[in-house]
Amino acid sequence: MKPGRLVGVAQRLAAVLGEGSALADGLAVAAWGEIRATRDVDFVTARPLAEVERALRGAGFAFVSRRGDSLSRDLPWVVEGKLDDVRFQVFALRGGKAFSTVSISPTGGEGAPVPVLDLANLLRLKLEAGGPKDLWDVARLLRRYPEELPRALAQASSLGVEDELRRWLEREGQPGSGRS
Repeated sequence: MKPGRLVGVAQRLAAVLGEGSALADGLAVAAWGEIRATRDVDFVTARPLAEVERALRGAGFAFVSRRGDSLSRDLPWVVEGKLDDVRFQVFALRGGKAFSTVSISPTGGEGAPVPVLDLANLLRLKLEAGGPKDLWDVARLLRRYPEELPRALAQASSLGVEDELRRWLEREGQPGSGRS
């Protein structure tokens, strides 16, 4: 998939979702300088589900919503859809946690800037997800931003994924990974 299509969908979703929403997951990792393959656009939002559904419906987007299972550490809810043959998800953070954003202009400066999760919150989101791709993303971001390593390791420890994160850090040659 061409990156321009993903960025275009991200810009359109950002405009529809408005304040309190930010790009997350693969495109957010790329916005922080670690390019990786992705085929979808993911946004996190502080807005209630009903407001998100109303905004997407008003913009003519087709989507489905599902509620998460709070007992399994799932997200509270997720909205999934397709726009210009690009899959998208909009979701709320676990526990309704607040988050900060930064505004990043697309490569080449074409189109509107897109709000992106700030680095600390992106790392927290990926650590909470805890999957292999998520921890690989964290390791790659920590290689680029080593000043975030102590906080990330503390969060990983509290989430029970520190050992897995250290393995990914070692694979990425990260200082402080436990490798001598």
